[in-house]
Amino acid sequence: MFRSPRETAPCSVAQELGRIFHPVPVSLWGPLALDYLGVPIVVGVHNVVVQDEAYSDAIQKLVASGFERTDFDRKPPAEVLERLPDPERTVSKLNEGYKNLDRSSTTFKYPSRLSGPQEQVVLIPNSFAHLPVWPFKSTLNPETSQAAFAESHYNIYGNLAYPLEQALTESFVKAAVDEGTDTSDISHWGELLRSWISMMVGYLEVENNVLDGCDDTRAVEWFSVNFGRKREAIHGPFDRRVSKRLGSGKEPPVDMRGHPI
Repeated sequence: MFRSPRETAPCSVAQELGRIFHPVPVSLWGPLALDYLGVPIVVGVHNVVVQDEAYSDAIQKLVASGFERTDFDRKPPAEVLERLPDPERTVSKLNEGYKNLDRSSTTFKYPSRLSGPQEQVVLIPNSFAHLPVWPFKSTLNPETSQAAFAESHYNIYGNLAYPLEQALTESFVKAAVDEGTDTSDISHWGELLRSWISMMVGYLEVENNVLDGCDDTRAVEWFSVNFGRKREAIHGPFDRRVSKRLGSGKEPPVDMRGHPI
């Protein structure tokens, strides 16, 4: 698959969430943010981030709009579960791999009037997501450094913000570092964060220098070892060719980013 052009407006899901949360500022995260930037990804769960001080207010706004608190549904399809020797243990182990996310966030089921029965919203406080704090665009003087900071890190639409490449990469990396300090092995949540970062490095213009301005030395080192300069020194440049038969001579003439090879 190849990257898509960056969107120029919020998707219908984000617009509806922005209306529900208004005037609380909301940042899109996870698949919603990746899809906006052009990563070809299925958006099945809607991750949204609010500042910690607005977290309780955001929960109340969802409840008032008919959303129901629920546990995150990670159960495999019924036809898979019925073949497992111990389905409950399997689901329990799966959820265990997301325990840090689950205890730090609140999951909601959409009301039937808004969406299908399987879609969920995961509300996440920014102390967990590590996105840069952004102000309302309507309150910004376009001549100020604050406005320049906001526009260099986000595309902002009213109370909705889509983080751009550097801000989103740094956010995912810091969350992955946090996850690594809380677990002895790579958890399911840690693997999911790694997959998001890998997609950004593969499909988007995210280069080795993306975190050069970051003052978190742990995040900078983690990215360098796993995706950046130190990884490249050992394994060579990131392979962005698109083919199931690399080396066959039948690869497309462009890479994952759409650049000529």
